[in-house]
Parts: sequence; C-alpha cells; structure tokens
Amino acid sequence: MVLLSEVVERHQGKLERLHGAQLLPSHRQALQAMRRCRRQGGDLMVLRCGDCHHSLKDPHSCGHRSCPHCQHKGSQGWIERQQAKLLPVEYFLITFTVPAELRALFWRQQRITYDLLLKAAWQTVDSFARRDPRLKGVTGAHAVLHTLSRRLDFHPHVHLIVPAGAIHHQQAAAGQK
Repeated sequence: MVLLSEVVERHQGKLERLHGAQLLPSHRQALQAMRRCRRQGGDLMVLRCGDCHHSLKDPHSCGHRSCPHCQHKGSQGWIERQQAKLLPVEYFLITFTVPAELRALFWRQQRITYDLLLKAAWQTVDSFARRDPRLKGVTGAHAVLHTLSRRLDFHPHVHLIVPAGAIHHQQAAAGQK
C-alpha cells in the first residue's frame, strides 16, 4: 500500500512549481502535516502488550483534519451519525455552482463569498419549498461546501441534500406552541 505521505513527498515539488502561487497557507500546512504522517524516521509511539510484553513501534499520525489516514475513523463515525438522523423519505442532491466568471472574486474574498454562496443556496431551496403548491411548507437540507473540482481546479460549489418532503405551515406552527 502506498502511503499518502509518500505521494506528497514524491509530487509536492511539481505541485509547488506548477501551482505554488495559488496555494493558500492552509494548503501548505496540510501538505506538510501529511508529508510527515505515519512516516518511519519520525516520532514513534511504542505499543506494548501487558500480557506477553511484546512491543511494537508505530509512527505517529499527523492528526490533520484533511488527512484521510487520520480522519477515516472520525469521518466514518460522522457518516453513521448522519445516517441515523435521516427521515424515511427519498432525498435529492442539488448542486449550486459558481460561474467561471465569478471565481476570481471568490478566490480573493473567500470568507465572504463562501458564506453568501451557502446562504443563497439555502434561501433558494427554502423559498421553493414554501411556495411549491404540493410542498407548501418548511423543509431542511444538509449543505457541503466544496472548493475544488475532481481535477483539483478551483471550482467553488455547494451540494445540498434535501428531503423529498416538507412540514406544512399548520404543522410547523402547531409544533412551535
């Protein structure tokens, strides 16, 4: 199995040469952390069996939130908790994508524009649910902001997972009493 740290080690120089000016400090920090993750020659933790006294030295993980090695267990637990909250209805995936003409603005003003993108996406879904003649109610959504395409190009977009249903206005009002 090839470790992510080996991939970063092998290709970081080329990434820096081709896209160094576009990398944010947080990208560089993530790459640096993943480069050290679970590497021999770094810090080791000693695991020792209390019964047979066998010991094993295992490299430390980086613990970075973007590292798939370190965050796999945590992300699996998060997925299971989210699945437990699902309603017994169908769900739709709706994607709101920033047009190419606005991406330079989004790059320069990420904190503001990402917030606006998420709010606009939610307001659109909420408005639709409230005005749709069959739904006429309050719906919910789970939103995920992505900033890159599969090719790792800057491509901000929001995915919303929306249930195929809504709570009618009378039901919502009765539930608030």
